[in-house]
Amino acid sequence: SVLFSGVRVHSYCEINEAVLMPDVEVGRGSRLHRVVIDRACVLPEGTEIGFDPAADAARFERTEGGVVLVTREMLKRLATP
Repeated sequence: SVLFSGVRVHSYCEINEAVLMPDVEVGRGSRLHRVVIDRACVLPEGTEIGFDPAADAARFERTEGGVVLVTREMLKRLATP
């Protein structure tokens, strides 16, 4: 994994094969696998990305190779009902 400057990872997180751009915050207990997180994204506590291909494709952009891209705009869409 590659974590850029200003990244904050809270306790009990698992991060594997990931790229976290500057100023990302990963909430406590989150699990990330094969993801690219855009700059200044804030992932809520308990976020899981990269473990359920169908859920990842529905919420985010997922490549054929299984890498998931997460942007602030995608996270905002999830937060609005």
